[in-house]
Amino acid sequence: DTATTEIYTLSLHDALPIYVGADETPYWISRESFDTIVELMQKIPARLTFDDGNATDATIALPALMKAGLKASFFIPSARIGTEGYVSEDTIRELHSGGMEIGSHGCEHLDWTQVSDAEITHDVMQSVEQLSTIIQAPVRTVAIPYGYCDRRVLGVLRTLGMVRAYSSFRGPDSESAWLVRRDCIKNDMSREDILWIISRKPAAAETAINLLKVWRRAGNAALWTS
Repeated sequence: DTATTEIYTLSLHDALPIYVGADETPYWISRESFDTIVELMQKIPARLTFDDGNATDATIALPALMKAGLKASFFIPSARIGTEGYVSEDTIRELHSGGMEIGSHGCEHLDWTQVSDAEITHDVMQSVEQLSTIIQAPVRTVAIPYGYCDRRVLGVLRTLGMVRAYSSFRGPDSESAWLVRRDCIKNDMSREDILWIISRKPAAAETAINLLKVWRRAGNAALWTS
């Protein structure tokens, strides 16, 4: 199994923008923490994802990843494109031309468990179409906003042709998993914490328990392959 680490955003000089609320603050990690992640991932294979489309995806993450020869996936809520603090169409193209994967984080960053199938479909497809037009390539992966999902939401995403969906269920997953579990990096994590997330290999009993937890929410989507 391969660990997948999730980063919401990076802070430049550890300074938080005024629009960041208390609930989001723990997910703004410092440049030093990100450098640690990059260093460790050069030695230990893992997947790295970024949610929310923050401007630092391009100003901090992209140069560091390219210098280290690493790739990552960036999931962007398309309604935020070009607004203050978020990526622009040009910087999305920079990410894509740098070899990074561009995926959808929906359009309006909705909790899909609280809206209808039709609203999920509209939110996802509007985002996918806009992002595909920007990078002139298909966008077929999605990170679920807030990580909130159930069997109905996952069924809609599957019907829409998404080839992989990233959740906030914790733990490593196989390379072929359709519903990918992720561990989120927070700003109070030490180097040892990050190393444990990236390198851990759960015992068989833990793997079975984790699968059961996902099954309760996701049903057979927990076993789908991409």
